[in-house]
Amino acid sequence: MLNELLERCKGEWQLALSQRNHPYRFFVLGTTSDSRPELRTVVLRDYNPESMEFTIYTDARSSKVSSLNNNEAVEILFYNPEKLTQVRIQAQCVLKERDDTLFREQALASQKDYTTVLAPGSRIDSVSSTSFLQEEHHFMKLVFRATQLDYLELRRPVHIRALFKKVKESWIGEFRTP
Repeated sequence: MLNELLERCKGEWQLALSQRNHPYRFFVLGTTSDSRPELRTVVLRDYNPESMEFTIYTDARSSKVSSLNNNEAVEILFYNPEKLTQVRIQAQCVLKERDDTLFREQALASQKDYTTVLAPGSRIDSVSSTSFLQEEHHFMKLVFRATQLDYLELRRPVHIRALFKKVKESWIGEFRTP
């Protein structure tokens, strides 16, 4: 049953790439800055089941990139409210890459998200005072490789919890008390 749980997770992440309303499409990414946790919701853009890598896109000037430059360890949280499953992942940022080709493949509306004159989180006078660059962009691809996965499913009469760790090239799992 342990392998089945891990394979179920992999299947859900694959579905999240093609189903816009899948609960795993948006997930919480946790980084650390000045010894304090920082959480934000991000969009799953790609997933590799073989390497257990999760890809997101961001503005290269964002606080998450700054945090990752100091500490590449992250925590990722997926939650499915319908199935009452939570998957917490410990991972390492293994790629921070500015990618012009990938940027041009994005829809024009999405490209705009990476062309603000000011960095994300900068103070502005009003919502309408955001301005955009014409030629330049700050698009960045981030890839996180999982090293540990903590699966929890709330189910009656018995909840299910399992911990999986990457050992060399294999994932080793064990059941845990929920």
